[in-house]
Amino acid sequence: MDPLFNPRSVAVVGVSASKDNLGKNIIKNLLNFGYQGKIYPVGTRSGEVEGFRIYSAITEIPDAVDVAVILTPARFVPEIVAQCGSRNVRWGVIQTAGFRESGTGGIALEKKLVDAANRHGVHFVGPNCLGVMDTTTGFSVPFIVLPSVYRTGNVAIMAQSGGMGLSLAERLNTSGVGFGKFVSLGNKLNLDEVDYLKYLMEDPKTNIIYFYLEDFKRGREFVQLAVESSKPIILHKSNTSPVSRTIAQSHTAALATDDRVVDYLTRAANIVRVNSVSEAIQAAKAFSMPELKGKNLAVLSRSGGHAVVAADACGEFGFCFPPLGKEVLQEIRRHARAGVIQLGNPLDLGDIYDLNVYFGIVEQVLEQPDIDGIVHVHVSHMAEEQDATRKLLGELGRLADKYRKPIAVVLEIPFDQRTMIEKNGDYPFFFDVREAVQALAIQHEHHSKRQKEPLFVVGEGDKHLWFDEAAAWLKSRQESGQQPMAHDALELLEILQIPTAPWKLATSLEGAREAAEQVGYPVVLKAVGASLLHKSDRGGVVVNVEDSAALKRAWDELISSFNDLEGILVQKMIFGMREMIAGAKRDATFGPVVLTGLGGIWVEVLKDVSIRLAPVDRNQAMEMISDLSGAVLLESYRGLKPADTALVAKALVRISQLIDRFPEIREVEINPILLCDQDGAGVAVDARVLLEMKHDENPVL
Repeated sequence: MDPLFNPRSVAVVGVSASKDNLGKNIIKNLLNFGYQGKIYPVGTRSGEVEGFRIYSAITEIPDAVDVAVILTPARFVPEIVAQCGSRNVRWGVIQTAGFRESGTGGIALEKKLVDAANRHGVHFVGPNCLGVMDTTTGFSVPFIVLPSVYRTGNVAIMAQSGGMGLSLAERLNTSGVGFGKFVSLGNKLNLDEVDYLKYLMEDPKTNIIYFYLEDFKRGREFVQLAVESSKPIILHKSNTSPVSRTIAQSHTAALATDDRVVDYLTRAANIVRVNSVSEAIQAAKAFSMPELKGKNLAVLSRSGGHAVVAADACGEFGFCFPPLGKEVLQEIRRHARAGVIQLGNPLDLGDIYDLNVYFGIVEQVLEQPDIDGIVHVHVSHMAEEQDATRKLLGELGRLADKYRKPIAVVLEIPFDQRTMIEKNGDYPFFFDVREAVQALAIQHEHHSKRQKEPLFVVGEGDKHLWFDEAAAWLKSRQESGQQPMAHDALELLEILQIPTAPWKLATSLEGAREAAEQVGYPVVLKAVGASLLHKSDRGGVVVNVEDSAALKRAWDELISSFNDLEGILVQKMIFGMREMIAGAKRDATFGPVVLTGLGGIWVEVLKDVSIRLAPVDRNQAMEMISDLSGAVLLESYRGLKPADTALVAKALVRISQLIDRFPEIREVEINPILLCDQDGAGVAVDARVLLEMKHDENPVL
């Protein structure tokens, strides 16, 4: 992908001498940014633009072209791409709109474009994009004239919205960070988020990778690839409003919404997810500083009040304050004029104004082995200190690099001085104490969670023992033409060797009595029918039926309440306080995913769940359980034994293997897995399976 950012030559297709022509802006940007390669304007009318000859077609250019930037009416683009291929132009930036976003005709045009690109071996950005920039090579081809040349940095900006990308670029330009590469992804018709991530992970000029995405084209591959990245990945994923094509019919579907899946999987992949440009800037600043390798900080401030605020923020994020060394304290005493400074950590520098003394103190603190980083609050309201502030920022940056320890610099300065620093500051800085401390926390959490394990695995080796039975069960259900009922789902759990509470399906009162005698009183009666998903919500469950007389009353109640019954499930009543859910669904973006959480009727209220890509192994399943906020409730407590989390883990492994192996399965849910009070053992008491049926009106969500 190097030629896309550092081409020896570029053709700009769609240029004219017209006053309003956007193609001219591309050439102006190339000149303003100092691009050193050859520029070939292409347009339907001969002439010149910015001193360059306008060629009538890309095939008329006599020299080799590395990249073609195309900004013409959409109907011409497939042919232009074909011409590029005929001239061995292998990279394109298609800024033209009017494809999928314009309706049915645009979709057909997209197909022609893809066919032309595939046929001729052309890779392209877009269509419907703003363009590409590289601040180190001067290659800058947005179709709007940019107001300034950007500060060079090591952040790569990959934005599905060009406007959002430019907003971040402008903010990075005034944050002491800058950026290196910029791509407006557009419709991602050819190159997508996975292609860019693969390239940037290996790009020596990129240290921080930022994505603004409104959707994923290959979400599963993206998060799995991210696990392997040694570089921090910042993701701003928007388009999160829950606009569903169908109403969620299960707890699993309701909990594993697209954005929730994104949230949990990005967290598992150690991607830093942000929700605004401001949060993205904060994260970029954090990772632009040297790595914080521990939680021991020193707080240095010219103002006692700011030192207190910084200490509070550090405490909030779990940082510690080792005592400062004797040499540091002696140096401070030597230069403090009034002798009123309270020596310690945090440290109020009080009336020390000599910058050289500042730098000496900072360096001594950095030399302390038990200090991992510094929060430095510079408070100045004096106009004559403007140049000193800039000098301070540069020197603190030098010291941070020298000792490979971060210094989060907070500037409490007048607004007119802020403008100067924003233009000229060459080290990340903050204007808010808490924001600076939080940036260190973001960085430390990310680095401490680095992992190299894949997000999904093949699964345990015993899968062949039940795959054939599961396949036969699936075939019979599909041949019936009906979605599986509750008893069908319990049969599947037994195939998966997941313990269930003893049960029988009854179609008559006498059959129900026999079933109750077999499983043992007390029992639960559950109405079984195609419309009865959440049975308890509709009065379809009668619990704690203790004898034959109570069973008849419960039977009569259920029979009279529902007219579409397939039968009544008679199940052994299991008593327990703790309930869990194990579920899996086939996500449209990420493929099969698996979730667990505190279950039962409270699962959608508590919303305490953990989600992973399927399949998972036992270790990953146990990790999912321990990730729950309510995991402490599964431990021993006041006479209760620890919950049978091993059973939950087994269920997660089996259903994750199941949904990964059989694409016909849309969703599996075991809810609840009831964890008994005294012996800690667990059994599944209810389950649901949703299949992809022929002529299904409800496609996979």
